[in-house]
Amino acid sequence: MNNTKERVDKLSKNFKIIQLEDYYSMSTDSFLLADFANVRSNPYKNILELCSGNGAISILLREKSSANISMLEIQENLVKLAKKNIRINNLKNINVLRGDIKNIAKLFKGSSFDNVICNPPYFPVENMPNIKNKTNHSISRHEILCNLDDVLKAIKYTLKQNGKFFMVHRSYRIADIINKCHSYNLGIKRIRFVYSKKTSENSKIVLVEGTLSKVSDIKVEQPMYIYNEDNTYTDEMKKVYYIE
Repeated sequence: MNNTKERVDKLSKNFKIIQLEDYYSMSTDSFLLADFANVRSNPYKNILELCSGNGAISILLREKSSANISMLEIQENLVKLAKKNIRINNLKNINVLRGDIKNIAKLFKGSSFDNVICNPPYFPVENMPNIKNKTNHSISRHEILCNLDDVLKAIKYTLKQNGKFFMVHRSYRIADIINKCHSYNLGIKRIRFVYSKKTSENSKIVLVEGTLSKVSDIKVEQPMYIYNEDNTYTDEMKKVYYIE
């Protein structure tokens, strides 16, 4: 990390974030998930973020929640960076742990979190034959070190009975997400598709909320649009980005 250039970006109304040029930076997906997640705000509640990266989503959640937040990330340099981002924002009751999501039972007590948040790797490696090097960026984007099954198993293990989980993913994988959630007795309750513009033919991003349940009584919310036709941000997106 010492040889990687750092930059400081404004994250939200109250917080900033340090990012590394050679690592996968926070994206629109991070802001969308943090906004979509109806997390518990009570300081006595507990939130877990899986695949937490540089800590952007958990820090964004602090804008609307005073709950205790735990983060889990496997890449050592991103763990160090997340700790640094916690320090520069003077945040309390946010902790980050380095560990493998596949070993979740060795890292956390079962059924101990009111909310679980995750922006997982999106792309199956079998669909990406050109990936030969396990770079920091490719690990964050592709299912090299964990896949959707690993994420859902971790959610099922850590989530309390009446808790909720929130996830952002690629829209084309929604059938896979629904089927796999059902196989792990995770019920999807809310879905929102995100489009670039109203004229866009397809949605690229989907936001998902679910619970521990064998039933998926899904509410599909109104679609969200990132840009107006003149390429300016929509009013809703300005709020997500904390643009005044």
